[in-house]
Amino acid sequence: MSCFSRKIYQIVAQIPEGKVATYGQIAILLGNPRAARAVGWEMHRAPGHLNLPCHRVVNKAG
Repeated sequence: MSCFSRKIYQIVAQIPEGKVATYGQIAILLGNPRAARAVGWEMHRAPGHLNLPCHRVVNKAG
């Protein structure tokens, strides 16, 4: 698992219940606002054993 992936997973794990974040918002938090697609790809590849709330990460249209 890369450092980039770990950072994404740490951010996603902090999304509170009942709230959502966009791929772009997560990319901005990572310090790379152009990385929204990379965030989406990492969400697709996220290992199931991490129990991440991937359903709370949505596209910009909601």
